[in-house]
Amino acid sequence: MGTTIQTSSKDRLEKAWQALQGAQDLQEDRLRFGLDHVNLYVEDVEGDWIETWGEGQQWQNPVNLGKWFQERFEPGWQAIDEVFCPKKDSLALIRETAGVKRAKTLQLGHETSKQRPIALIVTIKAESHGETGVLVQVYPTGDRPELPAGLQLTLLSHHGDRLHEVVARNADSGLQMELSGQPGERYTLQVTLEREQVTEEFVI
Repeated sequence: MGTTIQTSSKDRLEKAWQALQGAQDLQEDRLRFGLDHVNLYVEDVEGDWIETWGEGQQWQNPVNLGKWFQERFEPGWQAIDEVFCPKKDSLALIRETAGVKRAKTLQLGHETSKQRPIALIVTIKAESHGETGVLVQVYPTGDRPELPAGLQLTLLSHHGDRLHEVVARNADSGLQMELSGQPGERYTLQVTLEREQVTEEFVI
């Protein structure tokens, strides 16, 4: 028996918007970086990537942090006040940090009844020598004041090398790490709880 997948008008519009946004991003990166812009999308420019395109790869458009300075944010990244309760203690801590902020809600937990709503918060600010400073934080967004013990926040290079990791202990209310980089640098963030993992890719 065949399976029919129906796509709603909303889904089609969302896919069309993402395709248009991706084309616009590609054009802007080409103008900004010239031929080097290919390195943002293809890891091995001189290899056989054309012949092996799509084989065993799950391609994902990275979150372009440089566009955040222009208040251009990818879908799913919300203002801090839209994610956290106004009375949440962590909200005041997040607000104290200067820079452009956005948060994305994550759901981790094997069973719906045990899911722990948390948020990945990214704050960027311009630094000297053309670098961008990035502050990454993870805080709970629900009624619980602390993160689940064992929650991991991991920074990976674009090649998958583990660069840094922080782990929540009992009664930890949040996790954070700081980094900086030049425009065009890419990295990956992973939030892991037990056997579940959420991955976000970024380009500065």
